[in-house]
Amino acid sequence: MKNRAALAVVLLVLVCGASGKDKEKEPFYRSYLIPGDPLDEKIKAQEKRVEADPGSAELRNDFGNLLAARGFAADARKQYKQAMTLDKKNFLAPYNLGLLEETQGNASEAISAYEVSIKRKPGFPPSRFHLGRLYERKGWNDKAIEQYARALRIDPSMRSPRRNPLAADTQLLDLASLVNYERDLAKASLSAEERYIDQDRFTQVPVDRPLFENQSEGPPAEPAPAASAAPAGAPAPPSSVAPPPAGSTGAAPAPTRRPSFSRPAPPAAPPPAPPPAPTPTPG
Repeated sequence: MKNRAALAVVLLVLVCGASGKDKEKEPFYRSYLIPGDPLDEKIKAQEKRVEADPGSAELRNDFGNLLAARGFAADARKQYKQAMTLDKKNFLAPYNLGLLEETQGNASEAISAYEVSIKRKPGFPPSRFHLGRLYERKGWNDKAIEQYARALRIDPSMRSPRRNPLAADTQLLDLASLVNYERDLAKASLSAEERYIDQDRFTQVPVDRPLFENQSEGPPAEPAPAASAAPAGAPAPPSSVAPPPAGSTGAAPAPTRRPSFSRPAPPAAPPPAPPPAPTPTPG
């Protein structure tokens, strides 16, 4: 009896311990999700995708964006960092991590994240602009101007507040434009094919929000209209150029005068008849 009682106690402890571990493994955000809420339903669906493919950096980056939008900063940070570890070339995860740290007031952590994003993708202008903005806040104007200049060099439209709302929050864009002045003059003389290859890729990327994986490129180019194919068995259209006659030497034939299809002129009217001679009267 004593052995059975002891065994029951041991089993009870093991069960309680296992349930406690399960509770510890449950993410913090899960108990706060509201059934039927659109964003919470997206989080649940993305969680299932991540569980089905835990090694996907793209899925974890997008999962982090959803969690950040819901206000679960710690869980979002975890997903971004896992994405960065899984894919050493992924530049969106550190960029989004920088946005998260910046909104949380962690300037040093945000700077480190943006620097990683730039190292992985030097031609991504939003990372450079955000980094320049943080440099400017710290009073590192020379470093800020360098980042602003590099961002504007890749995407000149970032100078406009309509395109980039952060442009209204800096006092150094004029100095950055002066740095690029000589380059802008040289670029103006180049043909379109010789300019930056990446210049049009990120023109439409938003600068003031996290980016999902399908937003890393610009809008896809419109496909060229396909030529209508002739139905099977249909005769080929006549060519406007007649083939040269057999045995010809290849010289250009003498031009031939095209027949005129104009309506012939009407015949000329006959001249009027002379008036009759006067009849002499008898004397």
